[in-house]
Amino acid sequence: MIQRSELPSTPAAPLEATAALLTKARRVLVTGFVDVPLEAVAAALDVAELLGAAVDAGDPESARPAGPTIARVGAVTAAWEEMRDRADLVVFWFCDPNATSPGFISQFVPPALPSGRDRRTMAVGPTSVLPGSTGHAHLSLDRTAAVDAARVVQHMLLGGKPLDLSSPLAAACPALHSAIDVATCVAFVTEDSADPVGLEAWSIVHVVRTISHHKPAFEIPLASPGTAAFGSCCTWRYGAAGAIARANRAGGEFLPAEASACRLIERGEVDCVLVVGKAVAPVEQALAARGDRLSVIRVDEFTAAALATGLESLQAAVAARLAASTGGGRA
Repeated sequence: MIQRSELPSTPAAPLEATAALLTKARRVLVTGFVDVPLEAVAAALDVAELLGAAVDAGDPESARPAGPTIARVGAVTAAWEEMRDRADLVVFWFCDPNATSPGFISQFVPPALPSGRDRRTMAVGPTSVLPGSTGHAHLSLDRTAAVDAARVVQHMLLGGKPLDLSSPLAAACPALHSAIDVATCVAFVTEDSADPVGLEAWSIVHVVRTISHHKPAFEIPLASPGTAAFGSCCTWRYGAAGAIARANRAGGEFLPAEASACRLIERGEVDCVLVVGKAVAPVEQALAARGDRLSVIRVDEFTAAALATGLESLQAAVAARLAASTGGGRA
């Protein structure tokens, strides 16, 4: 039976029942974390460490065998407004922010640059993103050409000899190279949820790094913005933003793809799942597919303070049960 325990003002009975379910489980997964505040994330990771649980938010990058690959050249951790005020060329790289990140275009593109320069935008991929204009160009390429396009552009940036290119690449790559050449600062906007292996992310990283040797360049990833707090806290504690096979500050093992939330659920490697806040859609689908063969505990629908308090109280209840167990509990 799927068991769901919610923790409002944390009375003793529900806490004890939840702690009992967690401590009896063979292996626990802690997931969710969409729009969960940092203090609640920290409390949830404390619970995971007590249990030796797996931890993952279900972001696409933790499900790729190559793991997260992102170009951290420039101030990619800055606010969108700060990066917007630098970039006079914005490249939408095989993505459509209108579909994945509503509000990004209006916040990032229209405002004028403080330098007085005109901002130019280019969409590389199947979607034009913006209407055609003197300041915007659409370089139409099929998604399957993403890696080849990045490698060709990097080859051009490095001054390589002219290549014999297919017709679509022959039109798109020189145009993008020319735009990069005259720009003073370049922003690549990416959304790589459709990149299951990580080759696309890897290839665009090398383009951004190559540009950055000559001028400011950075990548703006749009995937899963709601789990940013989890990614930051998880990276600080375990050295990676997810796919942690065992929550342990002394050395959490990072296993991209193998320890992603969906894979653990689908393969039946966990028998109890603690969902903190809301989970991303793929995780919810994996939970539904498991049906009644999995215990699910949900801690949600609370303010930041109540959620953190509920998790801290749960941590105390779990710790008490583990300390009282004859086997000494989990390390």
